[in-house]
Amino acid sequence: SLWVNVAQWQSKRQYADDALKFRTIRSWGGCNANDILWLNKVFDLHRDEKAIEWVRKQADGYDTSLKTVADSLMQESVKSESD
Repeated sequence: SLWVNVAQWQSKRQYADDALKFRTIRSWGGCNANDILWLNKVFDLHRDEKAIEWVRKQADGYDTSLKTVADSLMQESVKSESD
């Protein structure tokens, strides 16, 4: 039914939002109470798509830089094993 579809969509969006909040907090290296309040305001109380996009870009940038570092370390490890 339509109601079930709406409920599933809301649940899926909440899950995605929570995952993005977690990634953001990780990219910030932690957070304080004010950061949590701000995230809750932006995502839940007064949804702000521009702010959410900014948060997403920060988290994506952190993930990309983390992957770059991990790849570099992996290459160094492989190189040192072959020497």
